[in-house]
Amino acid sequence: MDKNILSIIEKAQDGTLLDRAEIIALLSVENLSPEAFAIQQAGRAFTESLNDGYAEIHSHIGLDASPCPCDCAFCSFAASAGIFRRKTELPLERILDEARTFDADGVNALYLVTTARYDQERFLEVVDAVRGALTRDIPIVANIADFDLAYARELKAAGMAGAYHVMRLGEGTYTRCDRDARIATIEAAKEAGLAVGNCIEPIGPEHTPDELADLILLARSLEVGFSGAMRRNTIPNTAFSKYGNISYGRLATYAGAIALATGPDIRGNCTHEPSQLCAQAGANVIWAERGTSPRDTTTETLRGYSVGQCRELYAECDWKVWEGPSRYYA
Repeated sequence: MDKNILSIIEKAQDGTLLDRAEIIALLSVENLSPEAFAIQQAGRAFTESLNDGYAEIHSHIGLDASPCPCDCAFCSFAASAGIFRRKTELPLERILDEARTFDADGVNALYLVTTARYDQERFLEVVDAVRGALTRDIPIVANIADFDLAYARELKAAGMAGAYHVMRLGEGTYTRCDRDARIATIEAAKEAGLAVGNCIEPIGPEHTPDELADLILLARSLEVGFSGAMRRNTIPNTAFSKYGNISYGRLATYAGAIALATGPDIRGNCTHEPSQLCAQAGANVIWAERGTSPRDTTTETLRGYSVGQCRELYAECDWKVWEGPSRYYA
């Protein structure tokens, strides 16, 4: 066992923030090595200690499928991918039915997810309708295109609790999004009183520890509510087809490392798609999905888990499931 890795793990578990070199060291261990499993075990113990042993189930309703002008090369909605050639939106009643089902199933947070083509005013109308359809005080979270402070305040006034917003791997190179605008959106959300969810994503086998460490440190500096490790579901005939997908075994080590590297002030540790290996390594936020998904090639996601499947996954990994509104969007 590498004594330096053990020393870094102990430092993180003591609540001391790791520096960039230490984070890179954790992310660089050989896959399936004793050090990798030590990181996974430590990440699990650390996340458990920050959350009293509880995990959360969040939910995703994809509202539209459109050829998106952001043209993210890893996304099935990218205009250049040619998968979705026309704009399709879920009818409001369908959105409300899905929201009511998630409400009845006891999710901890409800995300409304759109492409960059979704009209901002229409989105606010949907938020208002969804809020009125819920019977529990579930945080509603926006996963939408970049926005300014004025719109962030409109989201807050409409009853939104938070925003999921991320500087993605390859941002500005494999996307048409402006890197500064991504950060400005997160800052606007926080200034308006919206909590921010985050993740290191979308991770492929080609991404380096240095790239991951940069985004971990960015998440830490932005003081997000949670972070974590999300793998890329590689879309056929794209720039990433030659790389394929990272294994869940490797992603689990990243999940543990990110839990340790984000430190004690970022309590939540998410992963997607749901994975027992990542949950065992400390991931305590996963998503159930309905509607459209940027990782799928149909207008009705076939990849998404149900709430029941999420509960079963956590039970298999000995996580308790939190009952009530998410603590990360409080």
